[in-house]
Amino acid sequence: MTIMKGVIHVTGEHDTGKTTFALECGAQPEQICFFDDDVKGRATIEDCQERWAELGRHFGAYHDLTQLGKSKKVLEFHEACLDIINAIRPGQFDVIVWDTWSKFLKTCGVYAKTYPDKFRERNQWSAHPRIRPAEINKAGTFYEAEIIGQLSRLAPTVILVTHLKNLYINNAQVQNKQIPDSGKTLMRVPRMRIWLRQNPDGRPVPIGLFLKRFDKKIITENGLRTLSVVPRKIVPADGDMSLWDTIGRYWDDPVGNRPPTPEETPNEYELSILDGTLTADQRRTLNLMLRAGMVDSDEVELEPAPKERSTQEKVQELAGSTTPEEIAKELGVPLPVVKAMLK
Repeated sequence: MTIMKGVIHVTGEHDTGKTTFALECGAQPEQICFFDDDVKGRATIEDCQERWAELGRHFGAYHDLTQLGKSKKVLEFHEACLDIINAIRPGQFDVIVWDTWSKFLKTCGVYAKTYPDKFRERNQWSAHPRIRPAEINKAGTFYEAEIIGQLSRLAPTVILVTHLKNLYINNAQVQNKQIPDSGKTLMRVPRMRIWLRQNPDGRPVPIGLFLKRFDKKIITENGLRTLSVVPRKIVPADGDMSLWDTIGRYWDDPVGNRPPTPEETPNEYELSILDGTLTADQRRTLNLMLRAGMVDSDEVELEPAPKERSTQEKVQELAGSTTPEEIAKELGVPLPVVKAMLK
């Protein structure tokens, strides 16, 4: 398959090859722009550069954000990153890889908090102690989506890598339960979200769990149809050198509507990852925490069911990452109405 276009979110366990997976996306090295905010990233790139130099090849662009961020305050680091982004020409690279995205994500919230005039008509945040944090958080989310949108306009493929973080409920850690170290934007914007896990058979190529699966459109005699490409879990075959090889096989032979094979079926722990639930062991641990008074409710939802939003709220949510014309098309709302809501 050719390089998958769109925003791709890669997360997963330690030492599963998240950076490797991102760099193996199918692009030639000259066409990759790599934002490296992971300590071990430089050694990886230097090793690659040394080998490629013998072939007369080179890396497209490498930006060491760990070094860039030294002695810089949060906003200084954020603005230094923006300078690099703004210097990229549209079409200069086929792929932008940002590993890891989490640190820059946190600077978006600080930026929004510092410059309310860029996000609020009143040029200030609410003075209410409960409303103010919600306003700032929402603005940070919109701003993150805006930056990701800018990256997407610079390169057809954008791969954002994040680590995992422990799950806390009422300030108490849930044992053996982790979630991606990312915000709401990376739940909504990407075309594909994949969680890499260690391969139980010991092979270096990991298995993949799809937090968000991708599809492809086909034309039938009944018109346009959407075809599911991958199951929720994929396992590399013996000859696969990369999990992208595995994905490529599914692209050529999509899973469609067939039931998954036993190998493609997530186990209980993997389902807890995909569905945001707790395994039986994790639930028992949570009950012990409840009895010990560490948590004050046994009705816990990792992702509460969202309340029905008004059209105004839906328009405002999409405003930071897409155009008014696209919002009108997606929501089925007249364009003049959308523009009025955005004023």
